[in-house]
Amino acid sequence: MTKRTVVIVDPYSSGVSYAPALRRAGFSPVAVRSTPFPAEQFTSSFRPNDFDKHWVENTDPNVLVRQLAPLGVAAVVPGSESGVRLADQLAAELTPTTAHLPSLAHCRHHKGHMMAAVAAVGLPVTPTVCVREPDQAAGFVRRDDIAGHDLVIKPATSVSSDGVTLAPGGRGWRSAVQALLGRTNATGVLNEEVVLQRRLIGPEYVVNTFTAEGRHFVTDVCRYTKVTNGDSFAVYQDVDFLAMDAPHVPELIAYVQQALDALGFRFGPAHTEVILTPEGPRLVEVNSRIAGSGMAAAAELATGNSAVRLLVRHLQGERDHPDGFTLRRAVKVAMFLARESGIVTNAEAFEQIQTLPTCRGLNHNVRNGTRVQATSDLLSSLRLGWALLAHQDPAHVDRDYTRLRTYAAGLRILPTE
Repeated sequence: MTKRTVVIVDPYSSGVSYAPALRRAGFSPVAVRSTPFPAEQFTSSFRPNDFDKHWVENTDPNVLVRQLAPLGVAAVVPGSESGVRLADQLAAELTPTTAHLPSLAHCRHHKGHMMAAVAAVGLPVTPTVCVREPDQAAGFVRRDDIAGHDLVIKPATSVSSDGVTLAPGGRGWRSAVQALLGRTNATGVLNEEVVLQRRLIGPEYVVNTFTAEGRHFVTDVCRYTKVTNGDSFAVYQDVDFLAMDAPHVPELIAYVQQALDALGFRFGPAHTEVILTPEGPRLVEVNSRIAGSGMAAAAELATGNSAVRLLVRHLQGERDHPDGFTLRRAVKVAMFLARESGIVTNAEAFEQIQTLPTCRGLNHNVRNGTRVQATSDLLSSLRLGWALLAHQDPAHVDRDYTRLRTYAAGLRILPTE
């Protein structure tokens, strides 16, 4: 019997986890790259040997459709953010019964259109405008509900907090917009549009899901801790996995499931970020893919489940997916932070973390003599590194986390001009 094919578009970052899981289940994984070469930060994660076949999109998705159709494609999924748009196009043609609603594709990869679609069904969102030049935002920033408030400015289609800029009290918004427009973003695409939003205040959460036949199954819920570092106001520090019945989690899940409906999610993973404001949940963004940076593997450690696992089971014919999850272990992902740019002089400070009893993973990308930039966004955090702590007893994780931060604070960076 010929193996059924599953197409992964841009299988980078956490998307590398698809191919091994699919192969173990008897499927043939095929890679499609939306560009001949991935953006620089993804290059090292690509594993060509994991795939039976490779294609590169050559500006015409219809050609790809004709080439892939004879393979008997069971599903098409994006492996990373850069593959979302092409995966939507291919799925609509090749696997229409396992595809999102094509009519809302533009809302799933564009942050401005996304907010408009969610607001259109009555869900509350933060005031948002999308512009191609600064003057288009002038009326928005003068509105009574915007004037004097902090503004967040970001690319309409980027990833990993790339380019996210704070304009305190609305000051400096014009220069922030100008700095982003025309710049190549983290996915390798030119910023043609920029989103301005009134800043959301409150703790930030993420709800990870797998959707099948329009039903949204939650695999895990996390809380982010972000800190200020220099001019960067939202640098990732920690990710904590929460129980299904933790405070506010049911409210967050209900909001996210409604947002996924509004955006036409019918089949596949989603990684949704939400801030819990005093007025209730408000959407940051929905990403039509699994969580990046190895978070899908951390989720399996925490709950025993992930969107990758549910995808494979669904394609094998399983339909009785769990409605929710059980937190099996306390899991914390701690990201490292460079307060200033310079040269690392004692990378061995990180190695002490590996001796902690709850350490289940350590990934740092520096050695003595490595030049690092001050941490400013998620990508720069990942370039420095992170550690994964897990244990059935949360107190053990808390104890080791205190030690971890002490060790990490011992990293010495020699400032350079």
